Amino acid sequence: MVNCFGNFEVYAKDEKLTFKRLKTKELFAFLVDRHGASMTAKQICAVLFPDDTDDIKNAAYLRQLVLDLKNTLKSVGAEQVLRHDTPCYRVDTSLIQCDYISYLETGKPEFHGEYMMQ
Repeated sequence: MVNCFGNFEVYAKDEKLTFKRLKTKELFAFLVDRHGASMTAKQICAVLFPDDTDDIKNAAYLRQLVLDLKNTLKSVGAEQVLRHDTPCYRVDTSLIQCDYISYLETGKPEFHGEYMMQ
């Protein structure tokens, strides 16, 4: 279960997932926000590290974040949620319940809450 309205939080079996790094959580939030669209590593780095132009360092750090995300998801049996279709990454939205994606699918424009506050 992924909650995007309010604070971005991820739950498995009613327990909040703890990410090793805040950037790992940010990576997952970004991919959920793209609701299944594939993103290249370069596109992801441009969003996660907007002020850093060291592409080699950013790519290496992104690989660490992806590994951390894979391990976090694997620890709750959800490793298939993160898809790596070389050279792109995406979230398989059919494998998660997400308030944001449900909102988009139902088209309820009356929502006035905060989206990913942090």
